[in-house]
Amino acid sequence: MIELPLKGYRVLDFCWLIAGPLTTRLLADLGAEVIKVESLARIDRIREAGVQPPDHLSPNTNGVFNDCNTNKKSITVNLGSSAGIAVITELVRCSDVVSANFTPDRMQQWGLGYGDLRTLRPDVIAIDMPVMGKDGPRKNWGAYGNGIVAMAGLGGLTGFPDRPPTGLGTLHSDFTTPYFGALQIMSALYQREQTGEGQYLELAQYEAAIHLLDTELVEYLANAATPLRRGNRATDYCPHGVFPCAGQDRWVTIAVRDAIEWRALCDVIGRLDLAARPDLEGLVGRQASEDEIEAAISRWTARLDRWQVAALLQARGVPAGAVEDVADLVEYDEGMRDHFVGFDHPEGANILVQNEPILWDGERLPLTRAPLMGEHNEQIFLDLLGWSSDELAEHVVRGVIS
Repeated sequence: MIELPLKGYRVLDFCWLIAGPLTTRLLADLGAEVIKVESLARIDRIREAGVQPPDHLSPNTNGVFNDCNTNKKSITVNLGSSAGIAVITELVRCSDVVSANFTPDRMQQWGLGYGDLRTLRPDVIAIDMPVMGKDGPRKNWGAYGNGIVAMAGLGGLTGFPDRPPTGLGTLHSDFTTPYFGALQIMSALYQREQTGEGQYLELAQYEAAIHLLDTELVEYLANAATPLRRGNRATDYCPHGVFPCAGQDRWVTIAVRDAIEWRALCDVIGRLDLAARPDLEGLVGRQASEDEIEAAISRWTARLDRWQVAALLQARGVPAGAVEDVADLVEYDEGMRDHFVGFDHPEGANILVQNEPILWDGERLPLTRAPLMGEHNEQIFLDLLGWSSDELAEHVVRGVIS
């Protein structure tokens, strides 16, 4: 049985959508008790938008919500009422961490800003994850992942130089920001163990996305040069790209790092005449003839299966790999079998969620399914806060607990 490192810590979690909930999922998967604060008046949008299992349309069975909220508990509190805020203050007093990813002033409007939280629990750790941070002219901006990717400069660098930006195709910042957030929270918990002091943490999702840039930012800061979109090409390797293979929308990726790999590639594709050309011996010369080289490679790869191409080149030490789609990952990649966990959902669906990409002492972290909305109201209010059944019933009748 794994002894989880965050066991004994409690997180009062106001996060919604993806970036925030994935941050607190990491904490929950590592053993923290994460209590997700929800409301029927403002349902977490990710309960509603996204993939649903066949024949299901429920805020409890949404695939993305279930993947973002394993190992958590859910309570429903009406934060639009003073009685609801009073309930939250009771929970703050017995929580180690309070997390949110709203616009900067949302928690303050509820009387739950960091100053307010500290009066309830002096050593509390609070984290806010607004899109643009809490200060500056853009502080009130909100955005989803694609907007953040665009604002952070990633979209402008993605695509081919003679075409409009294509973006990344995924809400990349939503799935990378959480690692910054979880690291900050765990560091603050460690600091509190040493000093007894709480901490206020701010994580701007926009700044976290800027970290996804390669060397382009440094290039501009050093040389005032705006990098161009390169498509699949690279500054230090040639050839470097994806090439068509037999079948519909089937591709292989190939990268050549030096003269040895260049000669091996030419041998495999049957073009030793290219290897013999002095003008193609060095990187600069090959880059000057990149169109010609790519056309020669494409004529060879187009006749072959992508896996065959990758195997032939790998056997000669040339970096290459089949471009896999999601079906390949799930259906054919044996290494992915252990990446997913299935749960029989109370509403009759089978829910698949992803394991964390780590092993803890050689084992996967234990997972329980994401909570139904308000599933843990009785457990939290009766057992944790010590309410009577009559008190809970009164709060439900008054619409404070729903």
